[in-house]
Amino acid sequence: LRFILVSVAISLLDVCSGFGADPRAWRPRRLAEQAFDTDGSDLVATADDGSIHVCIFSDRVEGLKGTLKSTALNAAEPEKVHIWIVTDNTTAIDIVADYLFDTGLHIHALELDEVVDGILQNGYKPVWTWDSYNISVKDDQANWDPKWANENTARPDTWDHSTMHMHPLNHLRFYIPYIEQFKQLDRIIFMDDDLIIQGDMRQAWDAKENLPKGKMLVGACEIWKWGDETGSFVYSGKDSSYAKSSALAQTGRDIKDTFCTSDDQVGCVGKNHWKNLDKLNREINGKPFDAESQPEWNFGFTLFDLEAWRELHVTENYEKWMHANYDDHIFPETSLMYGLGIPFMAYYDRVSCWDDVTEPKINVRDGFGYIQYPEFLYNGLDATYLTSGFVLHYDGWIKPWMPEADPIFAIPYEKTMAGVKFADYKSIIEDPKSGLPEYNLKNSFVVLSDNRAGSGWFMDLISEHPEICASGLHNNDRTTYPIDVLVPFDKSFSKFEKKRAMTNQCYFSFIEHYLPQVMANKKTWCSTKYQTTLMQESQHAKLDKAAVEIKDHMPMLCQWAESHGSKQMNSTTLFDEYYQKLVSADSSAWACRCPAGAKTIGTRVLTDWVGSTFVAQGHGNLDMNFDDLGNTLKTESDGVSLLENLARHKTKVIFFKRDILEEMVSRRVATETKIFSSQTEEISDYVTRMSKGLEFAPVALANELKRRETHRNFLNKKLASLGVDVLDLDYSECKAKVSLCIKKVEKFLRVSTHDGYKAQTVVSVKRPIQEVVKNFDEVMDEILKHPEIEAMASHITLEHADTLADEPEDSKKPKMSRLYTNDLAQMESEF
Repeated sequence: LRFILVSVAISLLDVCSGFGADPRAWRPRRLAEQAFDTDGSDLVATADDGSIHVCIFSDRVEGLKGTLKSTALNAAEPEKVHIWIVTDNTTAIDIVADYLFDTGLHIHALELDEVVDGILQNGYKPVWTWDSYNISVKDDQANWDPKWANENTARPDTWDHSTMHMHPLNHLRFYIPYIEQFKQLDRIIFMDDDLIIQGDMRQAWDAKENLPKGKMLVGACEIWKWGDETGSFVYSGKDSSYAKSSALAQTGRDIKDTFCTSDDQVGCVGKNHWKNLDKLNREINGKPFDAESQPEWNFGFTLFDLEAWRELHVTENYEKWMHANYDDHIFPETSLMYGLGIPFMAYYDRVSCWDDVTEPKINVRDGFGYIQYPEFLYNGLDATYLTSGFVLHYDGWIKPWMPEADPIFAIPYEKTMAGVKFADYKSIIEDPKSGLPEYNLKNSFVVLSDNRAGSGWFMDLISEHPEICASGLHNNDRTTYPIDVLVPFDKSFSKFEKKRAMTNQCYFSFIEHYLPQVMANKKTWCSTKYQTTLMQESQHAKLDKAAVEIKDHMPMLCQWAESHGSKQMNSTTLFDEYYQKLVSADSSAWACRCPAGAKTIGTRVLTDWVGSTFVAQGHGNLDMNFDDLGNTLKTESDGVSLLENLARHKTKVIFFKRDILEEMVSRRVATETKIFSSQTEEISDYVTRMSKGLEFAPVALANELKRRETHRNFLNKKLASLGVDVLDLDYSECKAKVSLCIKKVEKFLRVSTHDGYKAQTVVSVKRPIQEVVKNFDEVMDEILKHPEIEAMASHITLEHADTLADEPEDSKKPKMSRLYTNDLAQMESEF
């Protein structure tokens, strides 16, 4: 379809320009004037005239535009640069050439089939033409066949399955020296189509002269890795090796911890895997296998020394590794280990890193297609990391031309497409606020809810709206605000046990707890020397333990501490400042931020966190200076007040309510089953089976019901007195009529209508309440002794009351059970 659309576009362009339908009929005249030749099939590359040759495998128009335009803009002599694009869609390359017609670059398209024919004529049979190719693949979903495994096999993790790892173009890299057009070249630059080049390509071309003997590849060695402790990507720099790479299955573990203990285990290796890999490395590469000695690298921007390649027989060695893989069943073909691990082995001990062989140093900066700017800052990096990059590589799933691209990382691409050279946009990147999203926030809101009222589901639902910044639940966005940033410290301490988690710094209670420590030690902890030492694990024993515990958050905490000079802050003023930053979505304050299109920001506050009723002993809640009767209390706390800030900032409130008895039963069911949310029908069925016949203490339940109703009434009155807009929503009604519920929210928050909601509406417990509560009648009898409990009274209409009064005493219990059940939406109501 893309090919057809591109063809139509070219044809329309030809017609509008007065030329025939065949672009070749007119293109050479115009391109020849600009030193272009899009058909490179009859050409042979030579560097005798000082030309530079770059090879790309691609048909992606947007990527090629940015990559090649940046190459031209920042090259001292763009007319010396020849771009050879191997593709199965030359029409797409024609569009790119048209776009770049006045840059001076020479662009040559090479048909993939013709390239392969030339390789075959040179005596090589590419891997994807072998009979054994595709043998380890189970189905068209890129799953590998476990029956293929033996004691040599590395079993991929569940995330690791993609046919791109076995794509012919992935193999074609190893036949580059034998592509007909390159046979006379002694070197070539091989690069991806998702780069921004910020330097002169001549400097990269000349790096061959500095390659040590025995090396034939210069690659990018700066690595980012996923950090389980931080919940974010972590910058490893050059401190990574084959032993730490996912591409060779060790992933930083001890060898003994990598072995599979069962046939259905994943992310592990067979008992003979490492022994076999060492044996093969000795046979093919002539050396024992030492994973720690080899730097991890990637192909994004690479210089191949083709002379050394041919002398070292690298292609032949690659094919030996491939034959061994199929013979010994080492790496399944749809795994990263096959697509990158085997290249690692074929290039074993043949790789140098760019900054080791260039002066001034060439830095290739990777990861901009999956890391986000808050993660960037969290790792102690700043804008100079981007501006010192010769190459910016947008490897990953988010490209800079996409709407969801990080707004700061997208600047180089956007400026390039506007024709701006690196030297002219460098200062824009280095301005810390230049790329921060500018929000057009119409308002802010708080979702006030009891525990087990279904507000987690509700927050997930509204966060699907592109203009509502509510939580990162739906999009699994690592940098969106957590759902409960206002949770008191005593109720959040377990969250902070993993002190390295990046989003910890977005919680008020985290800042309130740790900022005073930083301010007290600001002169030492916030010095450049101390923070640099904090990043060196080997030096931690010499430093304050308290500082080491929060080392990842130190830049943010020091920034906050420095902004106040010597002025001390109490909790009241700190919360007021925090709340101001929160409702304005201040992206410079911490690691969390809203999506770029957000027009309103909100967070959840559980009713237990407000007031003095449900406060844990020895800890503080929000607004502890009131009790549920409205009495003003004297407290030792400074008086952190959510209610005052709601009024001050005109924050809207969505009071998300549920029948209180339902909440209490739901809390007990969740405690018993250890399942707090039913995401599937299977889980729901399990919870339903496990939730039958739970016995409650009637007096305690009635007292708790009364206490919670009193607290809800207190909050209703306080909200009414604040003069803020309040939207009351009922959980059961929202679950039953999601579309009606969400329309109310959209109107209340003044955002556009959105139709793409996908939140699950699975019923957690498909059982009537009298089956869940074993002693239901006993409980109801006790509740009826408290006519002041409005929640119960709301379920008894006048007609029901008259009926009950006319019946004998012994008939009232079952009738009451039926009345209560019917009023709670029948037998299928969710608890």
